[in-house]
Amino acid sequence: MKVAAIIEYVGDKEKLKNTFTAHRNYLRTFLENGKLFAAGPFGDDSGALWILEVETIEEADEIVKGDPFVLAEVIVGWKIRPFAYWSAKE
Repeated sequence: MKVAAIIEYVGDKEKLKNTFTAHRNYLRTFLENGKLFAAGPFGDDSGALWILEVETIEEADEIVKGDPFVLAEVIVGWKIRPFAYWSAKE
């Protein structure tokens, strides 16, 4: 199932900058194994949206918890919701 992870960042841009490479590499592993469908930050740097392909909500929660941004306290909160994807091309 696809889920949306709505991620909330702390307002510390220096922390974000210092951990960005590790965060990006972490997400890349899920892109490569098919678990990450799409991801990107909000324009105001308040957080990000990830679309994940997972078996359970708990699996998505574990993916978020393992992000280096969580360990560095850049990510301070998140919500995970089922996501019904469709494309206008279909």
